[in-house]
Amino acid sequence: MGFFSKHIKRSGQGMPGQGRLAALCLLLFLVSLAVGVVSGFPSEALRNRMVQEITRQTGLAVSSTAMELGFPAEVRFDLTVDPHHPQVAPLVFPQLQLQPVWTSLVSGPKTASLQGRFADGKVAATFSSEDHLQLNLQGIRLAPLQKTDNPYRLDGVLRGELDGRQISQAGSADALFSAEVSNLVVFGLEQLALPESLALGQLTLQGRLRGQRLSLEKVTLAGDFAGLTGNGTIQLGVSPQRTRLNLRITATPGRSFPESLKPLIELSGVKPTPDGSYRFRIAGTLARPLFR
Repeated sequence: MGFFSKHIKRSGQGMPGQGRLAALCLLLFLVSLAVGVVSGFPSEALRNRMVQEITRQTGLAVSSTAMELGFPAEVRFDLTVDPHHPQVAPLVFPQLQLQPVWTSLVSGPKTASLQGRFADGKVAATFSSEDHLQLNLQGIRLAPLQKTDNPYRLDGVLRGELDGRQISQAGSADALFSAEVSNLVVFGLEQLALPESLALGQLTLQGRLRGQRLSLEKVTLAGDFAGLTGNGTIQLGVSPQRTRLNLRITATPGRSFPESLKPLIELSGVKPTPDGSYRFRIAGTLARPLFR
């Protein structure tokens, strides 16, 4: 894709979770390279060792119930990662397949590929010894990723791509990404006199992550409820209270947008433009956003 053909350089401050992800990827890569040496090695012992190492390296609660060693140098296993987050459900990968990229064993940086199932969809990734990660997601459902007792929940089908370098190096992570969520639905807005489930349409995101700075270069939402375009930056912190927002949004009410909501919007000080759209800036923090 043209979006990923841009040159990527090292820059920025590292995001805390990125080092954990890269450590997991690099660890699995080492496991895959070791399979050829452990022919005949009990798969249960290897699985237990892998879980222990991932847990130790990432600090996450990880479990696996089965592992098979294939030929040549292929590992098939399941994986469950519990992020211990009040709103995020355990991440279940029922079937993963890991193996080396054979051409990389001859020349260039050593690279492994990972493919599998996740949240009713498919995940595919390659990662190299030079800390280069390419990730592709297809058909990922959002609903299974959230706990059912969350006051607000999302559903929809996600597809996306990420191309990142220096992922494990604090202060140097650099990644391009694009994502699209189709059939986006939000739950929990009854207090605003909206339906229990509100269909928003299709959401598209495109941007870049440099260290702790997340740049949203393009944000669009297309649906009957509202149309939206925007861009801006998010300075990622260790918590919602420390995550700073600087976003510019233009929202145009659609055919199903309730007239009763327009006075509520204007109470924030945002007035409609002559074409009926609302232009505003979102500042503050993720925990307490400010609309201007």
